[in-house]
Amino acid sequence: MNKTSQKVGILVVLAIILLLSIMIAVNMGYSSVALKDVIKAFFGIGNPGKIIIIRQLRLPRILVGALCGIGLALSGSVLQSVTGNVLADPGILGINAGAGIAVLLFLAFFPEMYAQSMEIIPIFAFIGGLSVLVFLYIFAYRNGKLSMKFFLTGGIGMAAGINAVMLILSTGLENSNFQMVSRWLVGSLWGTDWHHLKLLLLYLIVPVLFLLCYSRKIDIMLMGREAAIGLGVSVEREYSVLLFISVWLAAACVSVCGGVGFIGLVSPHIAKRLVGIRHCFLLPCAMMTGALICVLGDAVGRMVVQAIEIPVGIVVSVLSAPYFLYLLNKKNM
Repeated sequence: MNKTSQKVGILVVLAIILLLSIMIAVNMGYSSVALKDVIKAFFGIGNPGKIIIIRQLRLPRILVGALCGIGLALSGSVLQSVTGNVLADPGILGINAGAGIAVLLFLAFFPEMYAQSMEIIPIFAFIGGLSVLVFLYIFAYRNGKLSMKFFLTGGIGMAAGINAVMLILSTGLENSNFQMVSRWLVGSLWGTDWHHLKLLLLYLIVPVLFLLCYSRKIDIMLMGREAAIGLGVSVEREYSVLLFISVWLAAACVSVCGGVGFIGLVSPHIAKRLVGIRHCFLLPCAMMTGALICVLGDAVGRMVVQAIEIPVGIVVSVLSAPYFLYLLNKKNM
């Protein structure tokens, strides 16, 4: 079996594991439902109460989590490829924070519009994330090119500052709004439904397809600036396009699931270990890995303490933080 066949096989196995994880996650929660009843509920057969639990409450939430994992993993993969830094991630670079503070301002000043305006919240998130990206681009543009060292360190500073501002703003909210915002800031899938799923699909399908078709050009850019220019690639323009797409993906996910961190950092590294650095395999593998992390993280959060649901962002951070420390130690930063 050649290497290409092995990588295709790994992708197939990951897809099967993801589907099984979704089936298992649907069965996990405060009200346990047998696997056979889960399968029946998918087809609208069986106890009406269990059908509602499965099809209206758990299934859309789990699928939203899978889509958020896909979007954040792709965003992290692109950022790591563009910056050439294994620690790049939409959360660490402040893109999630920029998207988050824009949505927080919307929730703070127009809380009564939240339920009626889900379609425009990703737009606010995108504006916030793009504002951070523009600032970082200006800050890191040195001597006629983008300095990735300044881009990364500037992003870390922006993330810290914006997160502090968000905490200050959230303390001035009413108690009910404060609880909603606090849950959203740490990253939560609570309350998501089919409407959120359709909305997220609408915002993700174009950038996801674009990146999958763009994988060959990303590989060329990884050969180095001079080599890419020699092959006819406009490096600065391609950097701008890929950074724009990365913000698009992260902002769409943050607008729905909040500040879920580390998925964009960890998923690409796991994918590289499984299928290597060629993006035609790396991107699909990172997508499924990110979806798997988010789905299982949400399931664990619903099961560890059944009386109190732990937000998926906290679970993912607890599980991923040791790996982040390992990367920092390996990078010798």
